[in-house]
Amino acid sequence: MKNYRIIWKHEVRQANHITKLLLDDKKVALNWKIILLPVYLYNILKYRKNVRFTRKNMLYTKQLAFEAARNIFQGKDPAWEYRQIEIKTKDVLNKEKKGFYTEKIRRRQLSEIELLIQHYRDLFRSKQSTYAGIINEIYPSKGQYLTFLSNVQKMEENVIQAAITTMRKGTKKERRQWFQKVKEITQKIRMAEANEIYT
Repeated sequence: MKNYRIIWKHEVRQANHITKLLLDDKKVALNWKIILLPVYLYNILKYRKNVRFTRKNMLYTKQLAFEAARNIFQGKDPAWEYRQIEIKTKDVLNKEKKGFYTEKIRRRQLSEIELLIQHYRDLFRSKQSTYAGIINEIYPSKGQYLTFLSNVQKMEENVIQAAITTMRKGTKKERRQWFQKVKEITQKIRMAEANEIYT
């Protein structure tokens, strides 16, 4: 099916929405600072860099899972695709010098990726031409879809817990506050979307 693009566009759109809400307080306002144009431009560039970095992190596991699921759906060996993900994440870990990515985070992400691969493979079977139609076909009831979202949330919380305890950026309190904000905004966006799909 050619619904790959529809599904991936949805993931990117959702990540953009979540990212912009997460970084809303860091948005550069148009005010008197425009007089100091270099400072204003610097702040805008910094904000855009934060948005790109955060969105990339939001999509990291999804992109790995999506590509593997698409390859499997097209007939490639599932074990080989999963192994490729292990290799890619290990490479990222080996190159990591700033303490953002740890082995504990990686292991928990692999479990999340497994769940997402199955989800995407299911979605690829749909013959619908809209994201809402695809979700409705694969998850006929809102309860089934909410169960899937709940499972994803549990996996994400496991990754977040690993990040809080093992990352070396900021204090533990700052990390906990940031990830709590991520969790709340993500839940809110997903629930609003589920309510829209199953109206």
